[in-house]
Amino acid sequence: MPAFASASRLLCAITFATVMTPALAGWDETPEVAWKGYLSDCQSFQDVVNKVQSATMTTRQAMNRVDSLNHTLYVHRDHLAQASLASPEYARCENVIAQAFEIRNKEEPVLVAELQEQYFKAQAEHEKSPEYKRARALGFSDVGGIGKLKELAEESETDGEAYLKTLMITVDWQCGRHLRAVQYVKPYVVYVVGPNSGSCAVYKEVAVLGGAMVERGDPIDEDLIFQYVGWKKLKGAGGFPINIRVVKVRK
Repeated sequence: MPAFASASRLLCAITFATVMTPALAGWDETPEVAWKGYLSDCQSFQDVVNKVQSATMTTRQAMNRVDSLNHTLYVHRDHLAQASLASPEYARCENVIAQAFEIRNKEEPVLVAELQEQYFKAQAEHEKSPEYKRARALGFSDVGGIGKLKELAEESETDGEAYLKTLMITVDWQCGRHLRAVQYVKPYVVYVVGPNSGSCAVYKEVAVLGGAMVERGDPIDEDLIFQYVGWKKLKGAGGFPINIRVVKVRK
């Protein structure tokens, strides 16, 4: 399913960025300061190896710790003097760091497998739901959720919005349940996902056309089926225009 492929690519992108991109890119330091920082990182990597070997740290914890340490490691390495790079201490540290990364890299596929299992389990439950079956029975090619619209739009390189308009969507089993009514912009009710809703907060808002009137703060009706309309510019708070995704209630 395209949504899972996108999720997998997202996981890979996040992992790559965590491992390869220094958080302090552009930060300058003297070779002396860099060497002290590098040796400190080296000791931290050694602690990770020691704790995993003594079973006082899990490999999952080690993976997270290695990713965190790697941010500063890249910065310090970039500023080391040639004498430091040629030293026995540097060679020893690089060996320790390699051991820590071996532990980390063995754990990563385990994490990916767990995420895949969670996704497929959730997807299977979604496909068994009455809402999903009802939408498919109406003859639409696929059923996704409000939280997936952005991913689908990015993946649909050839058909774009036209492709999205062929999809019937239910309120997303993953993110839609967090939507709460915040504003009425005739004839639309605007729903927003709060900032404390984890990854679902990325998909912040959607305007619903044709639904029943609700009170501010009411959750979106998870029993309804919606058809994606597209992006529209509505008048937001204080009269300022907002671009927002619009769905309409399927009659």
